[in-house]
Amino acid sequence: MIYCTHCGSANSADANYCEKCGKPLRSEGTILPTQSSSPKITHQDDHTEQILWEGRPSDLGDQIRTGLLMNNIRYKITSQRLIITTGLMNKKTEEIELVRIKDISMEKTMMDRMMGVGTITVVSSDPTTPEVLLEDVKDVETVKDLLRDAVRVEKERYRTRYREDL
Repeated sequence: MIYCTHCGSANSADANYCEKCGKPLRSEGTILPTQSSSPKITHQDDHTEQILWEGRPSDLGDQIRTGLLMNNIRYKITSQRLIITTGLMNKKTEEIELVRIKDISMEKTMMDRMMGVGTITVVSSDPTTPEVLLEDVKDVETVKDLLRDAVRVEKERYRTRYREDL
């Protein structure tokens, strides 16, 4: 399945346009996220970074801001990093290496459940941002599982072992 980067809806793998919003799913120079029900993450080359998922907050307020071209938060999960870009005029990008992620949790308030979104909390050993919130993520369970699997694969690649801080 291919997920639309504009509205987040799932589309068939061979679709060229989103079935919900009509926006193009493929454009030159843009790699769009693909997912299956159980994502398999593989590394073709140790230096190749693949985009696994891209999205932005998508509750009702965020959809209105997107329509007004004012939704300025973008999330990206690659095979090596979690990237959060914010800002309309001035851009700020925060990157967290997947091997530094310690814990991932998910929360869905009653309003989130009504809107079909949720919040993912990422706790890492990154010195600048030890805790990051990915708010109002559409299909939050799938994205959380995708991130979890990507972290496991990346830690396996670096042969990183889990250890409790006592």
